[in-house]
Amino acid sequence: MREGEIEQQFKAIEQRLAVTGESIEALRQRHRAHIDDLKLELEALRRCLFQLHPELAEHYEAIRREVIQEVDPEKD
Repeated sequence: MREGEIEQQFKAIEQRLAVTGESIEALRQRHRAHIDDLKLELEALRRCLFQLHPELAEHYEAIRREVIQEVDPEKD
């Protein structure tokens, strides 16, 4: 293989890597935006529940700790 061909292949690989990196970054940003949307929705639901059922606020932390232990015990 000639040196020129090797350089062309190297540049093509660099370009593909750059495009892939840009795609990954765009995907990461979209995921972050979706996570932020979910956080807002969850907070709105939590507040709604607490307004409709004020007694729930007293038990929320205990329920949350119980769920963490059942679903993801390493989180604590």
